[in-house]
Amino acid sequence: MLSYFTNPEITVSNKLVQIMYLLSGLFCIYCGVRAWMKKDTKYYIPTGLFWATLGVVVAFGQWLPPLVSGILVAITCVPAALKMVKRGNLQSPSKEEQQKNFQKIGMKIFIPAFGAGIFSILISVFLKGWSSLLGSLFATIVGVILLVIWNKENKAMTFLEEGRRFLDMTSAVYIMPLLLSCLGAIFTKAGVGDAFANIFGKIIPSGNVYIGIIAYAVGMMLFTIIMGNAFAAITVMTVGIGVPFVMSLGANPLYMVTLAMTCGYCGTLLTPMAANFNIVPGVYLEVKDKYSIIKMQAIPSILMLVFQIVYMCLMVNA
Repeated sequence: MLSYFTNPEITVSNKLVQIMYLLSGLFCIYCGVRAWMKKDTKYYIPTGLFWATLGVVVAFGQWLPPLVSGILVAITCVPAALKMVKRGNLQSPSKEEQQKNFQKIGMKIFIPAFGAGIFSILISVFLKGWSSLLGSLFATIVGVILLVIWNKENKAMTFLEEGRRFLDMTSAVYIMPLLLSCLGAIFTKAGVGDAFANIFGKIIPSGNVYIGIIAYAVGMMLFTIIMGNAFAAITVMTVGIGVPFVMSLGANPLYMVTLAMTCGYCGTLLTPMAANFNIVPGVYLEVKDKYSIIKMQAIPSILMLVFQIVYMCLMVNA
């Protein structure tokens, strides 16, 4: 591990990203250990196992042998699949405490929340070659500093326990984006894109780029609904439909792939598989219907898809 951070051939950006993963993984391990120590749910052993093994993979996966990482991921998935990752009895702040904190901080609480996006933009503009993921790292550091300045009662354990409470609320859903992000590469290796090309080759009339665009766009949305991740869907759909039925007929790849990603995002708005967007916010807001966010996004999503298809058709000869 030390050789990684002292290696001059590895960029500062990559080292900072790895530090971010280390911190995230160590925090998950902390949540697992606290679950074992507190024993505030009857499933404290599998709950602690879930967070601890996940933390090891996130923090040290860079240096673990692939077989070890695979075993740990399999172990992590067992309590999640058995629905044995449960929330502890961590109490939310009382109404009085929330009101007291609001009087101290007020609407300034949204400044740290906007930080991730702001820092990501600044990195993209001024630090070419640096990962935009670092926006989250810098925003977290600045956010913690601001919250301590605004409220002196915020101590290290405050952030650790509140972070643990929110992670507890997320439960096993937390792992879904991590697993789904791997599916695109796995499906491509497995030849799913080629299989789609063979299937659609028997359905889509050859030589009609506009029908190809419709199939590409709708396929992106549907596959994203299934997989919960447009980044995973784009590789499969581009190999299976985009290249043979759209780009090979003269459509500009830059516009087609970019707009196809947006079509995929239309699918993101419609699926519980995109748990970090559509389920977790509802959990944090404690809404009664966990699918209410998806229901509210359904009509805007369909309208956006139609617009993207029309736009793609207009950009064919651009």
